[in-house]
Amino acid sequence: MTADGDIDKDLVARNIQAFRDAMPELAALLEAHRPQSRLVRNAAGDWDVEFRGEFLYGPEGRKRVEQQVEAGAIAPEKRIVVSPLSSANVDLVTERFLYQTLKRATDAGISFLRYPETPEAFHLVSFGLGLGYHLPGLMEQVKPASIIIVEPNLDFLYHSLAVMDWRPYMEMRERSPYRCFICFADNPGLIAKQVRSLMRSSCPMTVDWSRVHQAYPSPVLDAALGEFRRDANLIGIGLGFFHDEMEMTRASYMNLKDADYRILKRSSDALRTPVFVVGSGPSLDDDIEVIKANQDRAVIISCGTASRVLLANGIKPDFQMLLENGAAPYRALAAVHEEFGFGDATLIASNTVDPRVKKLFQDTVYYFRTALSSYALFSPGQQFSLEDSGPTVTNTGVAAALAMGFREMYLFGVDLGTRSLKRHHSKHSLYRHDDDAKDGQKGAMDFTTKFDQRDIGNFGGLIHTETIMLWTRDALARAIGQFRPAVEAFNCSDGLLIENTRPMNASSIRLKSTPDGKIKDLAKVRGSFPPGTEAHFKERWERENWPEYVKSLLDKLQGAVEDHAGNINDIIVEFADLMITEFRGPATVAQFFVRGTVMMVAMCLDYYARRVQSADKTAEFWTIAEEEFIDLMRVMTLQVEWFFENIEAFESDEELFKDLTEWRYE
Repeated sequence: MTADGDIDKDLVARNIQAFRDAMPELAALLEAHRPQSRLVRNAAGDWDVEFRGEFLYGPEGRKRVEQQVEAGAIAPEKRIVVSPLSSANVDLVTERFLYQTLKRATDAGISFLRYPETPEAFHLVSFGLGLGYHLPGLMEQVKPASIIIVEPNLDFLYHSLAVMDWRPYMEMRERSPYRCFICFADNPGLIAKQVRSLMRSSCPMTVDWSRVHQAYPSPVLDAALGEFRRDANLIGIGLGFFHDEMEMTRASYMNLKDADYRILKRSSDALRTPVFVVGSGPSLDDDIEVIKANQDRAVIISCGTASRVLLANGIKPDFQMLLENGAAPYRALAAVHEEFGFGDATLIASNTVDPRVKKLFQDTVYYFRTALSSYALFSPGQQFSLEDSGPTVTNTGVAAALAMGFREMYLFGVDLGTRSLKRHHSKHSLYRHDDDAKDGQKGAMDFTTKFDQRDIGNFGGLIHTETIMLWTRDALARAIGQFRPAVEAFNCSDGLLIENTRPMNASSIRLKSTPDGKIKDLAKVRGSFPPGTEAHFKERWERENWPEYVKSLLDKLQGAVEDHAGNINDIIVEFADLMITEFRGPATVAQFFVRGTVMMVAMCLDYYARRVQSADKTAEFWTIAEEEFIDLMRVMTLQVEWFFENIEAFESDEELFKDLTEWRYE
């Protein structure tokens, strides 16, 4: 075997320069790296990596890798297979496209395969690089628009500089930095989360049939790939709905136009008073006396329906959080207000909540909820938003506490699931349980979410949970992690284990704060919120002809389908170029307004276009799909015009949605 002597130094230099141009931080890491292993040639003349007498590939390793790639071309076990969207999890517009397309296809005798029979896909994910022998075959097979490479061993990435030409991969980043990404990490959970995040940032429309390949045996990669497969369904959730964007734009317009509010502004000042962030999970009932005993020395943040639990037990929240838009959250808070009153509690709410909510409070503070058309429309700047404020109001409470400067945090009732399926919320909440129908209780609500998964508990064991709760957990961990080690977060909830928090039994809490300290810190925080102004609202609203602005994007999306009908990958690439441009700058009002629904339509189209059973029916399917998409753009265009003309005509989301539900499409 031979080593260093016959390394192609020109290839190494070209590769290093390609990395300097495209990924300078990784280039610097590679240039500074001193490998522990050696690059050697085997008897067949192929490169291998040797470490203490062990080889990465072994005899005929390259040939074996290439054969594995060929054998797995359309094997379902080498793919991410996502269930098709149905009427249960799409909006009215997508549901109509899906129904019309499939009905017409069925009437035309078109049937669909369980799995696609072609190897092409948008995403290629390589768990492990090794020396990259698998990549040329995969690139030829899959023809991906996006490739993610994970490598826990920097030695392999370093040695690959002398083996493969990296320039074509780095050139993929010219279209978008998310189209080729190399992730250097050795923690399985972190790897899985990063891959999910990168796929979502690149293109969440086409997770189904993504090609995954593990380059070599590794416990780290085994675990990472397993966790990624388990949670791949999270990549495409929470993209937004067209009609929801209408409602949140309407609510923002009504909330902001009279300037009778203040704005939350992020603070860099750390506060010494602890903060209790309170959800309404079932374990809250066990800790309510601890919260009550410490309420004069800790700031109390009530998240959503936790307000009734606290007030029913004589605990007055200092802040009431609200994230969700619509009439249902308003009715719940109105019932609590009628029963107990909120006193001098400050409402901290998304600018998108029902405009009637602020009448329930003496002091209203809005933050600008990101990733929405209303944010792009009205936000005065990033410092007036919250990081990871969703998907649930508990996320809002934690994000707001961190933004206000609290650095000692305790979580109560943040269960994100339950130990017992008989109890999903606190017994004092507005939610009905099998043993308590809440007869006569104003604002009482049913809880219809199904806890169909289980995950590790904060105090051990397993907790019944579901997808949105897992998403909530990850967002909480991410939000708190950004402030560590400055923040100490203690989780007193008997629910899911949350990364970046420490489990603590509430009986162990010993606060060092004082009532006077709490009063001073509360006054400081409440004095930091600047007032809203009519001038700001007017400037933001009148700077563009918004209906025409949104319709222009719809025209371009229709053009993409007309130009590329018959080639789903090309359509998805153009859709991504039109709707996912955050790497160049903030997303636009038009993108936020329509892309959630258009992305769901694209998911439906992607799923079925790849599965048409008979090749002689493919053209007919595409004719149907193209016609239905064009009609979809027609309807969305009409609804955009109608919405902006009638933005002040509705008191609630229910009135708006009633008109949209009864819309005459013909």
